[in-house]
Amino acid sequence: MLNKSHIFKYFFIREIKNDYLANLLGLTWLFIQPIVLLLMYWFVFEKIFNARIPEELNLEFIVYLAVGFWPWLAFSESVVKSISSVMKNSELIGKNKIDFKILVLASVSATFLVNSISYFVILTILSFFYDFLSLEKILLLFIPLFLLYFFAVSIGLFLSATQVFVKDTLQVITTFMTLLFFSTPIIYSELLIPEKYINYLKYNPLYTPITFIHNIFINQELLPWQSIAYLAVVIVVLIFISVRYFDKLSVHFEEYK
Repeated sequence: MLNKSHIFKYFFIREIKNDYLANLLGLTWLFIQPIVLLLMYWFVFEKIFNARIPEELNLEFIVYLAVGFWPWLAFSESVVKSISSVMKNSELIGKNKIDFKILVLASVSATFLVNSISYFVILTILSFFYDFLSLEKILLLFIPLFLLYFFAVSIGLFLSATQVFVKDTLQVITTFMTLLFFSTPIIYSELLIPEKYINYLKYNPLYTPITFIHNIFINQELLPWQSIAYLAVVIVVLIFISVRYFDKLSVHFEEYK
């Protein structure tokens, strides 16, 4: 068995180079892309679809959008890219004694890191106009981000193993991610949702971390610690199940690659 830390480092660096540094602008794109994306979503949802947030928040829509959008983007891109992490390295199956879980972990880690850097760039820019960043808020922010990261790892392990046998897994999940995006309070405030529908919204696993982040920066309400604790337990269980599921299927990868 090859050294796992070396394998992780190799694929982690390769993911960043191939997906983010191979373009003409290189590292500069990490700073340009978040601004371009933010302006695009702001224009589409506010100017075209007339999206609004409650007046009592006393905040521009673009600010509300930015705070919740990047954690979602880090999670969704990590999951989607990790699904193909085994199959795009199918030439290694059966030829090298590699723990393919490391490839999934490298894919999720690289994608999540790059999007997190973009997120902090956006928050830094917004801090010039709003009282956003403080040491306490940054430390609190790491809690939902870590949960989203490990949630993406658990889902990535499960789906990347499934993708080897069910080739349209990626297409199905990409479509599902769109549904998940619109069922998460990112482009709208949960304050605008009738009370009778809020409980349904809470079944969305991304509701708690996104709400936690909004409460840190915008709503200034009590943080949902109990919900965060429940979600952490669920994610730990999901990781355990996903690892077992991946290991059970990995012995058959060579038959279906």
